[in-house]
Amino acid sequence: MSSLLALESWIGRSGNRRGLLFLACIILSTLIINVPAMSQTNTSIMPAQLTAPTTEARISVVSLSPPRVRIEGSRGAATKAWSFRSAYAGIMSLGDRIENLSLADAQGADVPVRRLASGEYEASREALRFSYEMKLDPPASTDAAAHVSWLTESRGALMPGDLLPLPLARARVAFKLPADWKIVSAENSFASKNGDTKSDATTTLELEDAESSIVFAGPDVRERVERVSGMDVSVAVAGDWAFTDREVGDAVASIVREHAKTFGGVPHSSALVVIAPPPRAATFGEWSAETRGASVFYLSGRGPSKVSALARVTTPLAHELFHLWIPNALALTGDYAWFYEGFTNYQALRASQQLGLLNFDDYLAALARAYDNYEPLRERDTLSLVESSTRRWSGGNALVYHKGMLVAALYDLRLRMATHGKRSLEDVYRELFRRAQAGVRDHDGNALALDVLRDVASGQDFAARLVAVAQKIDLGVELSPFGLRLESVGARHQLRVSNSLTNSQRDLLRQIGYNR
Repeated sequence: MSSLLALESWIGRSGNRRGLLFLACIILSTLIINVPAMSQTNTSIMPAQLTAPTTEARISVVSLSPPRVRIEGSRGAATKAWSFRSAYAGIMSLGDRIENLSLADAQGADVPVRRLASGEYEASREALRFSYEMKLDPPASTDAAAHVSWLTESRGALMPGDLLPLPLARARVAFKLPADWKIVSAENSFASKNGDTKSDATTTLELEDAESSIVFAGPDVRERVERVSGMDVSVAVAGDWAFTDREVGDAVASIVREHAKTFGGVPHSSALVVIAPPPRAATFGEWSAETRGASVFYLSGRGPSKVSALARVTTPLAHELFHLWIPNALALTGDYAWFYEGFTNYQALRASQQLGLLNFDDYLAALARAYDNYEPLRERDTLSLVESSTRRWSGGNALVYHKGMLVAALYDLRLRMATHGKRSLEDVYRELFRRAQAGVRDHDGNALALDVLRDVASGQDFAARLVAVAQKIDLGVELSPFGLRLESVGARHQLRVSNSLTNSQRDLLRQIGYNR
């Protein structure tokens, strides 16, 4: 069942949507746990606190080569301090893209302004209106391209969070684009278009949380909308791919449907998934992804065949789409990436098993690979998972993913054994989502995640020791109570079932696919 050739034949015969998801899940278990090792970056933005007055802005494309936009508008309240995003996801000096900033007061009188640092300005008195140009050259690396705004002759990513003055919450933004470009966003249902879309039209979007919005545009953007588990999922595809728009749309719908089952509901009334080539040439295997609010933005080099290309797209999307629920549906503070990234890697592995394609041996192999990636990390003995989450972009990212996945596995196994299979890690995700729906806001994410892990385990702190304390995992010792043993095979490790199992160990392992 793990053969790509067999799956390609089966998918071709059946046209089955579920089959596409199956393929993604298989490759997910072998690829996504290696994300930090491949220097590919995933990040998620929590929804902003919607306290700032509405910003009104107009973003006009001035030139495609060189890529430049003109931005003008007004803030909801006058201020002397003007800030723009300067760094994000390890990408620095974003504020240096701004040129010719001018400010004015409510009456339109010019207000002198001076630059303090990259993205930081001070007005001589309170100003309300703004005007400036911004250079939008694409990032040099594919890794960074999903995380910031850019513009090319063929398409553009326009993210209000790094284009407009901060703080930013509600915003009404008009986009003036080239004549034949189509614009998509999660807020498209609120869009109003002035003029014919075939002419020099302006599209206005009402953005409830502009800092978490992603707007994508280009002449070749195709959009499909499908109702999935009560949520309108828009899949926007640009560029030429080995798969059809329908095939990738069906795959996305299948992933969303499976995640909705895990959480017991959907996080938004609508969501956007953008799939496009990176702005600079990229080889097959190079990709980056970003999830903000109700938007998932995925960029990838093209694959040579339908099966490999579709697997490469749907594999990271299975992980990224999970972020529509966690952390984006939870209005929490702090950085608890150890949970919403590392634990989610493990949950993706379990999902592929639940779908019936990964077997028990695949499960053990995936955990062994995570341990192989974790063991050489220098920070494994000096940083806790909580600390590594705050340092994701300065050395802690690999620990977040690999140790986070291993801790999730240990928690899941111990919870299953303690409750005789009545509870699992899935119950934790459901409880977090339930509390979010009940209006839990502004809580510390680390504290709440640990609270829910403890509450689901009936007060026992299975995970706290390995999450909050800088402690190395000895996987062989940790897994021994569950009837598993760790063996060294050269520079690698393998997990095997112990020669002698107790009845409780056998029952536990059967819950995760052991059938002997």
